[in-house]
Amino acid sequence: MRRAWLMLLAAAGVTLATVVPAVAPASAAALAPPQVRVNQVGYPAGGPKVAFAMLPRTVPRVRFEVVTPHGVVYRGVSADDVGAWNANYQAVYRLSFSGLRLPGQYRVRLLSPAAAASPGFIIGDGFQLYQQLVDNSVRYFTSERDGPDVVSSVLSRQPANLTDEKAYVYADPRYDSNDNLLGTLKKTGGPVDVSGGWFDAGGGYEKFAYTAGYADALMLLAARDFPNSYDMLQQEAAFGLQWITKLWDPARKVLYAQVGIGTGNASNTIQGDYNFWFLPQHEDRMNIKPGGNPGPSAYYVKYRPVFPAAPPGQKVPPNLAGRFAADFALGAQVAGDPAEAAHLLSLARGVYAMAKTSHVGQLVTVFPHDFYPATQWKSDMLWGAAEIALADEATGAAAGRLRADLSVAARWARAYMAQGHDDTFNLYDTGAVAEAELIQAMRQAGDFPVSTRTLLADMAAQLRAGQAQAKGDPFALGTQLGDSDASPHAFGLYITDALYQKYGGSGQFASFAQQQLNFALGANGWGTSFVVGAGTVFPHCMQSEIANLAGSLTGTGNIQLGATTDGPSSPDNFVGLSTVDGMRACSAGHFAPFNTKTAAYEDNVLSWPSVEPADDYTANSLMAFALGAAGLG
Repeated sequence: MRRAWLMLLAAAGVTLATVVPAVAPASAAALAPPQVRVNQVGYPAGGPKVAFAMLPRTVPRVRFEVVTPHGVVYRGVSADDVGAWNANYQAVYRLSFSGLRLPGQYRVRLLSPAAAASPGFIIGDGFQLYQQLVDNSVRYFTSERDGPDVVSSVLSRQPANLTDEKAYVYADPRYDSNDNLLGTLKKTGGPVDVSGGWFDAGGGYEKFAYTAGYADALMLLAARDFPNSYDMLQQEAAFGLQWITKLWDPARKVLYAQVGIGTGNASNTIQGDYNFWFLPQHEDRMNIKPGGNPGPSAYYVKYRPVFPAAPPGQKVPPNLAGRFAADFALGAQVAGDPAEAAHLLSLARGVYAMAKTSHVGQLVTVFPHDFYPATQWKSDMLWGAAEIALADEATGAAAGRLRADLSVAARWARAYMAQGHDDTFNLYDTGAVAEAELIQAMRQAGDFPVSTRTLLADMAAQLRAGQAQAKGDPFALGTQLGDSDASPHAFGLYITDALYQKYGGSGQFASFAQQQLNFALGANGWGTSFVVGAGTVFPHCMQSEIANLAGSLTGTGNIQLGATTDGPSSPDNFVGLSTVDGMRACSAGHFAPFNTKTAAYEDNVLSWPSVEPADDYTANSLMAFALGAAGLG
């Protein structure tokens, strides 16, 4: 699970509000009305097409039809009861209409045992379905820009956190078990310019190397593989890389992991970013003088500390070294200028060489660690090495150099595969994309220090793990519903299958992978897409300071397009949620009847477990949409 920051604010004197999206049981006299769940964006014309009918009780069969504004185009009958959902919906029927291939606009309509209709969707090619969604994803990152180079036409953004241009470095902070800061911060160096970059997530303005490095690598990969397909993708990826470059000082051999602090101390004498709810430009305007508002306790909110991943000259945590190497090497692959490409490849080699790969201990992600409690790092080392090899090829490196770099990548591929998998592709496990990149590098080089078949088999093993997890879930989500990040895992499984097929794998997982995309875009128990602007029903009331304060709260007009949220989460995560002064109250939809004992969803600005957007979530959806738009998957 990702961070749970608002639960920490009770100790800071922030107002608590309880949002418990409990299951709302239907009485026997008033059975819950039937529901039809579909991918609200649509389905590829040549691919599998499945909808779901949620019914209060089992029936012998379900009769349905697919309609256009001009009439019925498909009729079907289903007796495929895939299981109970909750007390209200004790049967879910799988409705297949894969035989319908004609492009157009459609709805699925139940005929019996009762009438109900789905939201509209389209059938078309990948570009029709997903091209605009890629552009929306890029726009989300533009809306989350920090520093002087913002785009005012996107949610009226203004330059922010200009104090980051001359920020000071501090020793890594210590936190107690409740994530309260212990002691004071000790200045160790600076000033350094860490301005720019993207805010990590909707509910705060810190900037993290761990998540930004992941997001920018996926964005650079999409820009490389689909050049000239999206107007602003290349530019936004370059913006992200510019900030990442600021975080690695090759002369002093130090990597900066974080800018800003989310939580302060228990006594509130040191406040953190999560104590405030305002637009980012207000951080520069805070009066931190004695007697000012908010006063000296907010010093580190205005003058944000920079924390290194390790002291200068010491080995760098391998998760960060691998990701940064991948970023720089991908930058080298897309650079138009040979000198710039050579410089970026040099940065990639330098940071990769500093990776600490023995006696690793607890990984550095962010401070405090349990905001992003990663334990896996071999996939990052594989990813960095694979991209260095691809950059060798792009820049014309000597054959011996390329062969050596491929051997390093193969060594980390074997190490990654040997450890086994308890996760699939997402922020915490980058193996599937790294394996695909290594296959590409080996094919281009004609040198195979590890078998392509072996790498594909490992990608297939990850997809089978998702399939195994999907058993017992009526909507076939390939990750544990409630306990893990639902929508990014769903997008990650789609990405994995698209790359698996691209590099020679069979189509055996295609229907499963398509259902992962379907789930994230509306074919789930709650009937909502988890991507803003994708489909008919999507989050209106995100826990996003920018969206909440500068945007519309109705789902129309000026919204934070492309923002991708987690979706359903454990009901325990919704207890004791907090509000912050300045937050605009917002709640939309009525999802309680669809909650279960293990998973709940709430479209409410308080509800970070469901509707806080994040860079890594949106990077996954961006990559999935780009692959889908290209006809992959």
